[in-house]
Amino acid sequence: MEQGHYRGSAADREAAAAIEWLAASIPEVACSVATPNAHFQSPDGFWSDSANVETCLAYQDRFASGMDDKIRAAHLIAFYSHQLSLAVGAIYLASGLVPIVSGLRFETYSRPLDGRTLAAGRFHFLVEPGESGMERAALDKSYHDTFVAHLKPVIALVKRRCGLSARAQWRLAADSLAGAFLEIGRRREEEDMAIEHALAIVKRAHSPLVSRELHYETIDAASSGGEVVRSRTYRIRGGCCLFYRADGGSYCDTCVLLKPELRRDRLRACLLDSKV
Repeated sequence: MEQGHYRGSAADREAAAAIEWLAASIPEVACSVATPNAHFQSPDGFWSDSANVETCLAYQDRFASGMDDKIRAAHLIAFYSHQLSLAVGAIYLASGLVPIVSGLRFETYSRPLDGRTLAAGRFHFLVEPGESGMERAALDKSYHDTFVAHLKPVIALVKRRCGLSARAQWRLAADSLAGAFLEIGRRREEEDMAIEHALAIVKRAHSPLVSRELHYETIDAASSGGEVVRSRTYRIRGGCCLFYRADGGSYCDTCVLLKPELRRDRLRACLLDSKV
């Protein structure tokens, strides 16, 4: 997402309202509307700084022990793509604007967890309102093209540094976008609309994001008497984060490597145990 220009105060206000919702609803990612005095690196400048890359790779070690560079790379591209999709996707789904990311930094913030406060890391995106006013199909194409252009140099860099193939990274990026859109849509009570947009973006012909395996699936969990008691839509992965290769790691419940029926059984159990 290359640097762009403001579209005016109306677009700024729409973007600011979406960012305000994001800050209140999903504080694990940060986003701000660009201002002339903001102290951020450009995305290209951020990722071309080896110290930033090493910091972001090292941060992935908090999620598992025994990671090698490929596992760190898989986690990093999934983490970054998810946060990018939360920040930019929240603005897009709320306003129809396709924002331009003009600044980036990785920062520490205080995260509440089980009555405690933990120091955690997150990406902070500086955005400028971008294109709007087009038909839905054209907007989805614009979002796709902007997302892919933003990630191309990041994926190339991670491949050189860690040896994880570009194809594996694109699958993880697509999974992250689809998961982020589902999360935004669920929280905004617009799940069906968010899913439709996500599929239009990640299933484009000839896109590096395309995979047959990535899809959404609705899981119903039933009581012992057979009555459906809970139902939830999940994003089923097309790529693998390699967590199973870390010390004590395992397959995720939505992992592409699980057989479909085993995956469904695990998701049903998770759904029954869930409190939300």
